[in-house]
Amino acid sequence: MAFLRLHARVAQLNQIEVITQTEALYTLRVLTNNTDALVDEITTLASSNKSQFQHAPVILEIEHKNFQANELAVLIEILAQNEMVAVGIRSRKQELIDFAKFSGLAVFGKSLSPSSKSKIKTQAPQQPTPSAPNPHQDKIYQAPKIITNKVYSFQQVIAEDRDLVLLAKVKAGADVMSFGSISAYKEVQGSLFAGIQGDDKATIFVQSFNAELVSIAGVYKKFDVVPTKLYARSVMIDLSNGQLRFQII
Repeated sequence: MAFLRLHARVAQLNQIEVITQTEALYTLRVLTNNTDALVDEITTLASSNKSQFQHAPVILEIEHKNFQANELAVLIEILAQNEMVAVGIRSRKQELIDFAKFSGLAVFGKSLSPSSKSKIKTQAPQQPTPSAPNPHQDKIYQAPKIITNKVYSFQQVIAEDRDLVLLAKVKAGADVMSFGSISAYKEVQGSLFAGIQGDDKATIFVQSFNAELVSIAGVYKKFDVVPTKLYARSVMIDLSNGQLRFQII
Protein backbone atom coordinates (compact mmCIF):
# COMPACT_ATOMS: atom_id res chain seq x y z
CA MET A 1 0.00 0.00 0.00
CA ALA A 2 1.52 3.29 -1.05
CA PHE A 3 1.45 6.00 1.57
CA LEU A 4 -0.26 9.26 0.60
CA ARG A 5 1.88 12.34 1.27
CA LEU A 6 0.51 15.84 0.78
CA HIS A 7 3.00 18.58 1.59
CA ALA A 8 2.25 22.24 2.24
CA ARG A 9 5.11 24.48 3.31
CA VAL A 10 4.14 26.54 6.33
CA ALA A 11 7.47 27.99 7.41
CA GLN A 12 10.93 28.61 5.99
CA LEU A 13 13.93 28.58 8.31
CA ASN A 14 17.62 28.86 7.53
CA GLN A 15 18.53 25.17 7.61
CA ILE A 16 15.22 23.32 7.86
CA GLU A 17 11.69 23.51 6.50
CA VAL A 18 8.61 22.95 8.65
CA ILE A 19 5.87 21.31 6.63
CA THR A 20 2.47 19.85 7.26
CA GLN A 21 1.78 16.43 5.86
CA THR A 22 -0.80 13.71 5.80
CA GLU A 23 0.34 10.10 5.86
CA ALA A 24 -1.38 6.78 6.21
CA LEU A 25 -1.15 5.75 9.85
CA TYR A 26 -2.42 2.45 11.18
CA THR A 27 -4.16 2.19 14.52
CA LEU A 28 -3.96 -1.12 16.37
CA ARG A 29 -6.66 -1.44 18.99
CA VAL A 30 -5.23 -3.65 21.72
CA LEU A 31 -7.99 -5.67 23.39
CA THR A 32 -5.90 -7.87 25.68
CA ASN A 33 -2.80 -7.75 27.87
CA ASN A 34 -1.92 -11.35 26.96
CA THR A 35 1.52 -10.81 25.37
CA ASP A 36 1.65 -14.35 23.96
CA ALA A 37 -1.60 -13.77 22.07
CA LEU A 38 -0.33 -10.39 20.86
CA VAL A 39 2.89 -11.95 19.56
CA ASP A 40 0.91 -14.53 17.56
CA GLU A 41 -1.58 -12.09 16.08
CA ILE A 42 0.89 -9.33 15.21
CA THR A 43 3.29 -11.83 13.65
CA THR A 44 0.46 -13.28 11.56
CA LEU A 45 -0.72 -9.80 10.54
CA ALA A 46 2.76 -8.64 9.54
CA SER A 47 3.76 -11.81 7.67
CA SER A 48 0.52 -12.10 5.71
CA ASN A 49 0.51 -8.41 4.73
CA LYS A 50 4.23 -7.70 4.53
CA SER A 51 4.05 -5.19 1.68
CA GLN A 52 1.42 -3.23 3.57
CA PHE A 53 2.81 -3.23 7.09
CA GLN A 54 6.59 -3.36 6.62
CA HIS A 55 8.01 -0.20 8.25
CA ALA A 56 4.46 1.07 8.72
CA PRO A 57 3.87 3.72 11.43
CA VAL A 58 1.45 2.45 14.07
CA ILE A 59 -0.59 4.10 16.80
CA LEU A 60 -1.41 1.79 19.71
CA GLU A 61 -4.89 2.34 21.08
CA ILE A 62 -5.06 0.71 24.52
CA GLU A 63 -8.14 0.70 26.70
CA HIS A 64 -7.63 -2.62 28.53
CA LYS A 65 -7.85 -1.62 32.20
CA ASN A 66 -5.16 -4.08 33.32
CA PHE A 67 -2.61 -3.18 30.64
CA GLN A 68 0.65 -2.11 32.31
CA ALA A 69 3.71 -0.16 31.24
CA ASN A 70 5.97 -3.22 31.12
CA GLU A 71 3.47 -4.87 28.77
CA LEU A 72 3.52 -1.76 26.57
CA ALA A 73 7.32 -2.09 26.40
CA VAL A 74 6.92 -5.68 25.25
CA LEU A 75 4.27 -4.69 22.69
CA ILE A 76 6.60 -2.07 21.19
CA GLU A 77 9.34 -4.70 20.96
CA ILE A 78 6.93 -7.13 19.25
CA LEU A 79 6.14 -4.49 16.61
CA ALA A 80 9.84 -3.79 16.06
CA GLN A 81 10.58 -7.48 15.58
CA ASN A 82 7.89 -7.53 12.89
CA GLU A 83 9.31 -4.40 11.18
CA MET A 84 6.45 -2.17 12.29
CA VAL A 85 7.09 1.16 14.00
CA ALA A 86 5.19 2.35 17.07
CA VAL A 87 4.94 6.14 16.77
CA GLY A 88 2.49 6.84 19.57
CA ILE A 89 -0.32 5.65 21.80
CA ARG A 90 -3.90 6.57 22.51
CA SER A 91 -4.97 5.68 26.04
CA ARG A 92 -6.69 7.12 29.08
CA LYS A 93 -4.40 5.25 31.48
CA GLN A 94 -1.87 7.66 32.97
CA GLU A 95 0.75 4.96 33.59
CA LEU A 96 0.86 4.21 29.85
CA ILE A 97 0.88 7.87 28.90
CA ASP A 98 3.82 8.56 31.22
CA PHE A 99 5.71 5.60 29.79
CA ALA A 100 4.99 6.73 26.22
CA LYS A 101 6.38 10.20 26.95
CA PHE A 102 9.39 8.67 28.69
CA SER A 103 10.01 6.51 25.62
CA GLY A 104 9.67 9.37 23.15
CA LEU A 105 6.31 8.28 21.70
CA ALA A 106 3.57 10.69 20.72
CA VAL A 107 0.38 10.76 22.80
CA PHE A 108 -2.84 11.09 20.80
CA GLY A 109 -6.09 12.27 22.34
CA LYS A 110 -6.75 13.32 25.92
CA SER A 111 -4.69 11.66 28.62
CA LEU A 112 -7.34 11.75 31.34
CA SER A 113 -10.93 12.84 31.66
CA PRO A 114 -11.60 15.99 33.74
CA SER A 115 -13.23 13.90 36.47
CA SER A 116 -10.18 11.67 36.72
CA LYS A 117 -7.88 14.68 36.96
CA SER A 118 -9.85 16.23 39.80
CA LYS A 119 -9.85 12.92 41.64
CA ILE A 120 -6.09 12.68 41.45
CA LYS A 121 -5.64 16.25 42.66
CA THR A 122 -7.88 15.55 45.63
CA GLN A 123 -5.97 12.45 46.62
CA ALA A 124 -2.42 13.72 46.03
CA PRO A 125 -1.97 15.77 49.26
CA GLN A 126 -3.06 12.89 51.50
CA GLN A 127 -0.36 11.43 53.73
CA PRO A 128 -0.11 7.81 54.93
CA THR A 129 -1.67 7.32 58.34
CA PRO A 130 0.66 6.33 61.19
CA SER A 131 -1.08 2.96 61.42
CA ALA A 132 -0.28 2.01 57.81
CA PRO A 133 1.16 -1.53 58.04
CA ASN A 134 3.47 -1.16 55.06
CA PRO A 135 5.03 2.13 53.88
CA HIS A 136 5.51 0.66 50.39
CA GLN A 137 1.92 -0.50 49.93
CA ASP A 138 0.82 2.59 47.99
CA LYS A 139 4.21 3.32 46.45
CA ILE A 140 3.90 4.79 42.96
CA TYR A 141 7.01 4.21 40.91
CA GLN A 142 8.25 6.06 37.84
CA ALA A 143 7.95 4.53 34.39
CA PRO A 144 9.89 1.24 34.43
CA LYS A 145 13.52 0.95 33.47
CA ILE A 146 13.84 -1.17 30.32
CA ILE A 147 16.92 -3.26 29.54
CA THR A 148 17.02 -4.41 25.91
CA ASN A 149 20.52 -5.92 25.91
CA LYS A 150 21.71 -9.15 27.52
CA VAL A 151 22.84 -8.91 31.13
CA TYR A 152 26.13 -10.77 31.26
CA SER A 153 27.87 -12.71 34.05
CA PHE A 154 29.20 -10.51 36.88
CA GLN A 155 27.22 -7.53 35.53
CA GLN A 156 24.88 -5.64 37.87
CA VAL A 157 21.73 -3.79 36.86
CA ILE A 158 19.63 -1.70 39.25
CA ALA A 159 16.39 0.22 38.83
CA GLU A 160 15.96 2.85 41.54
CA ASP A 161 12.45 4.04 42.45
CA ARG A 162 10.92 2.09 39.58
CA ASP A 163 10.09 -1.33 38.21
CA LEU A 164 12.45 -3.13 35.86
CA VAL A 165 11.69 -4.77 32.51
CA LEU A 166 14.19 -7.19 30.95
CA LEU A 167 13.75 -7.90 27.25
CA ALA A 168 16.88 -10.03 26.82
CA LYS A 169 18.56 -12.96 28.55
CA VAL A 170 20.11 -12.69 32.03
CA LYS A 171 23.24 -14.82 32.19
CA ALA A 172 24.43 -16.87 35.18
CA GLY A 173 26.35 -14.77 37.69
CA ALA A 174 24.50 -11.54 36.84
CA ASP A 175 22.66 -9.58 39.54
CA VAL A 176 19.48 -7.70 38.66
CA MET A 177 17.92 -5.43 41.30
CA SER A 178 14.85 -3.24 41.47
CA PHE A 179 13.15 -1.05 44.07
CA GLY A 180 9.89 -2.34 42.57
CA SER A 181 8.88 -5.37 40.51
CA ILE A 182 10.86 -7.23 37.86
CA SER A 183 9.48 -8.62 34.59
CA ALA A 184 11.83 -10.77 32.49
CA TYR A 185 10.69 -11.85 29.02
CA LYS A 186 13.66 -14.08 28.20
CA GLU A 187 15.52 -16.80 30.10
CA VAL A 188 16.94 -15.79 33.49
CA GLN A 189 19.97 -17.70 34.75
CA GLY A 190 21.27 -15.11 37.22
CA SER A 191 19.89 -13.58 40.43
CA LEU A 192 16.82 -11.34 40.72
CA PHE A 193 16.24 -9.00 43.67
CA ALA A 194 12.88 -7.17 43.72
CA GLY A 195 11.62 -4.73 46.36
CA ILE A 196 15.17 -4.19 47.60
CA GLN A 197 14.09 -1.37 49.93
CA GLY A 198 11.49 -3.51 51.63
CA ASP A 199 8.53 -3.34 49.23
CA ASP A 200 6.81 -6.64 50.00
CA LYS A 201 4.17 -5.94 47.32
CA ALA A 202 6.79 -6.26 44.59
CA THR A 203 6.55 -9.23 42.22
CA ILE A 204 8.86 -11.10 39.88
CA PHE A 205 7.77 -12.52 36.52
CA VAL A 206 10.12 -14.71 34.48
CA GLN A 207 9.18 -16.00 31.04
CA SER A 208 11.75 -18.83 31.17
CA PHE A 209 12.85 -19.64 34.71
CA ASN A 210 16.37 -20.90 35.38
CA ALA A 211 17.44 -18.50 38.14
CA GLU A 212 20.22 -18.96 40.65
CA LEU A 213 18.41 -16.88 43.27
CA VAL A 214 15.25 -14.83 43.64
CA SER A 215 14.50 -12.35 46.41
CA ILE A 216 11.60 -10.06 47.30
CA ALA A 217 12.00 -7.54 50.14
CA GLY A 218 14.89 -9.57 51.57
CA VAL A 219 13.07 -12.92 51.53
CA TYR A 220 15.09 -15.11 49.19
CA LYS A 221 15.47 -18.60 47.81
CA LYS A 222 18.67 -19.92 46.26
CA PHE A 223 18.65 -22.69 43.65
CA ASP A 224 21.59 -25.04 43.28
CA VAL A 225 19.37 -26.97 40.87
CA VAL A 226 16.11 -25.51 39.57
CA PRO A 227 13.20 -27.92 40.21
CA THR A 228 11.79 -29.59 37.13
CA LYS A 229 8.35 -28.06 37.73
CA LEU A 230 9.87 -24.55 37.45
CA TYR A 231 12.65 -25.04 34.91
CA ALA A 232 12.09 -23.15 31.63
CA ARG A 233 8.52 -22.36 32.70
CA SER A 234 6.77 -18.99 32.95
CA VAL A 235 6.74 -18.23 36.66
CA MET A 236 5.19 -15.48 38.77
CA ILE A 237 6.68 -14.94 42.22
CA ASP A 238 5.29 -12.88 45.09
CA LEU A 239 5.16 -12.90 48.87
CA SER A 240 2.34 -14.65 50.68
CA ASN A 241 2.35 -14.65 54.50
CA GLY A 242 6.00 -13.65 54.45
CA GLN A 243 7.05 -16.53 52.21
CA LEU A 244 7.94 -16.62 48.54
CA ARG A 245 5.14 -18.06 46.43
CA PHE A 246 5.90 -19.53 43.00
CA GLN A 247 3.05 -19.78 40.50
CA ILE A 248 3.28 -21.39 37.08
CA ILE A 249 1.68 -19.15 34.45
